[in-house]
Amino acid sequence: MNRSDRELDGLFLEYRDAVEVPEAGVNFMPMLWERIEARRRVVFQWKKVTRIFVGSSAFVCLLMVGLWSLPESGPVAHYANYVDVLAASQPAENLAAQGIWPTNLPEPLK
Repeated sequence: MNRSDRELDGLFLEYRDAVEVPEAGVNFMPMLWERIEARRRVVFQWKKVTRIFVGSSAFVCLLMVGLWSLPESGPVAHYANYVDVLAASQPAENLAAQGIWPTNLPEPLK
């Protein structure tokens, strides 16, 4: 044996001394599977929680889009600019006399 083989054998011996050898008894495999299943349960629980969260957030997004796409029942004052608000507050005769006429009303008789 050369020097590198002896060093490798020494490394394996140190590893064997540092790591506990599991006792291969009657309950070794059942306990091993119990530990594996415990880890799987945690992963499956997180999968379930994330699926519920993603599904509920998608539902909330669709609900918000549906509510925003519904037409509003009243006048849309928050989309109007300052000139539109002033024009809506004035009678049509005053606007016609000043040469201003709202676009949603028919043209005045001349």
